[in-house]
Amino acid sequence: MQKLVVGNLKMNMESVSQRDTYCKEFKEEFKDLKTDHVVALCPPNIYLEHFCKEFTHTPVIMGAQDCFWELYGSYTGNTSPKTIQSLGAEMVIVGHSERRKYNHETNEDIAQKVAISLRVGIMPIICVGYLDTEDEMESVRAQVNIIVDNFTTDDMENLVFAYEPMWAIGSGKTPTTDEIHTMIMLIRSIVSARHGKDVAENVAILYGGSVVAENVTEVCTNAYADGVLIGRASLSPSNFARIVRMLG
Repeated sequence: MQKLVVGNLKMNMESVSQRDTYCKEFKEEFKDLKTDHVVALCPPNIYLEHFCKEFTHTPVIMGAQDCFWELYGSYTGNTSPKTIQSLGAEMVIVGHSERRKYNHETNEDIAQKVAISLRVGIMPIICVGYLDTEDEMESVRAQVNIIVDNFTTDDMENLVFAYEPMWAIGSGKTPTTDEIHTMIMLIRSIVSARHGKDVAENVAILYGGSVVAENVTEVCTNAYADGVLIGRASLSPSNFARIVRMLG
């Protein structure tokens, strides 16, 4: 079954030379890799234009790591989703737990970013999870509810959820297969209650948090996830390729 495999390169490219080396190595790793899965890269926004140009004639989809909730205006330091779309990106990560923690983004902020992303035609990957001090079920329920309550059934077909418990990010620890599957089913049940069973079954739900080749079968395939959001392992093109291969 086709999966969506997204590499979130975060803020781990310190220079133009590192950027260029990554693109070269990624192309080399993937040139002979035969896969039916959808592969996407979300580099730091400052490098997004370069990545979009480098991968124009490849199957790799480009995405941004974040966007602002307005198209234009006096918002120094923020990036308009219109700019992201104009560069050739097709998706954007919103609501990542690091944004929620360090930038104090609220569920309402995320909903605004989802709305503006859909408006310009880029697919939002909506991260849901919880901080260490939160109740997991209630946190995820609130984060998903604000989306299903404020967007139409048609909108739901153009967005992706990514379940990522914050404690798992970069820690080398992951929830069990059953725990991930339970959260995926919770998200589907919330979508189903508002938009119906068919929409709930078709909405894509990824898992993110310490995903590596050695555990991708457990956290994705066995947990019935529709793909993975990869952080640290995506910084190595060879490790990224191994994950794609493990998914079959």
